[in-house]
Amino acid sequence: MASKRRSGGRKRRRGAAKVAAAALLCILLFLGYMYVQSRIVFVRYATVSMRDLPPAFDGMTILFASDIDVKGEGEARAAAKLFDRLALLEPDMLLLGGDYAGASLFSRLNGDETDADLVPARHAFLTSLKDFPAPLGKYAVAAADDMLPEQLRGSMDAAGIRLLLDDSAEIHRGDAGVSVVGLLPGSAKTASLAGRFSGGDCVIALMHSPAEFARAVTSDARDGGAWADLMLAGRTHGGQMVVAGRTLLTLTEHERRCLAGWRKEEDAFLLTTQGVGCEAIDLRLNTEAEVHLITLKRAEA
Repeated sequence: MASKRRSGGRKRRRGAAKVAAAALLCILLFLGYMYVQSRIVFVRYATVSMRDLPPAFDGMTILFASDIDVKGEGEARAAAKLFDRLALLEPDMLLLGGDYAGASLFSRLNGDETDADLVPARHAFLTSLKDFPAPLGKYAVAAADDMLPEQLRGSMDAAGIRLLLDDSAEIHRGDAGVSVVGLLPGSAKTASLAGRFSGGDCVIALMHSPAEFARAVTSDARDGGAWADLMLAGRTHGGQMVVAGRTLLTLTEHERRCLAGWRKEEDAFLLTTQGVGCEAIDLRLNTEAEVHLITLKRAEA
């Protein structure tokens, strides 16, 4: 009897071990699936018709990318290779929406990585864009998490990227012009920047977070009405890991409302991208990494 009981106990232990091994395998496969989802970057194509677009800019293309979030030299090289491939799209303009480097989850838990430790990887990625072909220019904004802003500006300058911090740039084709405005997170200057433009000017507003949409939409041009025709933001990662409509990321109410995709507010087109990289850990669930190739067309009167 004792022998039979020992034999039965061994079988139960072997059975439990098999169940545990199967469960572990399922978890690893699921994590592998989420990792693969984070590595695939989709190119989204869109055409936006704007009545204020000058005829000289009809057909202009913009490549918009945000939240690269490189976490080391290896990811910086991978991001550089991605943009080498994206250069084949031959956009007229490159716009970058902030969050160029970030600490990994393990570094955050251990507290063993400082802001200065992330600067070399960020610099390596940004300077790799020096030869990125964008005949109408390369422009960028900063996120609140983009550490050491002077080093950031230095990297941007070395890459030929103009960093717009509550500032604007005007692009000319002949006598016609299009303006790009870059807003700082929580900017107190949105209204004054909007007041630089008339309602008939063509303005692209670049910001890191859709939390800035409300302030931008409610600001007026100097002659009243909408001042920006196109507003672009990132920050949300589309929620990164979304289950039953819920995300683990800490987002504001405005960011949740504009989690991803296109919308229209009055006369302005608004886009929130899901971004290229990931916050803290390279895993995605029910979201997709993406960049956007936007073609601007002049709307018929």
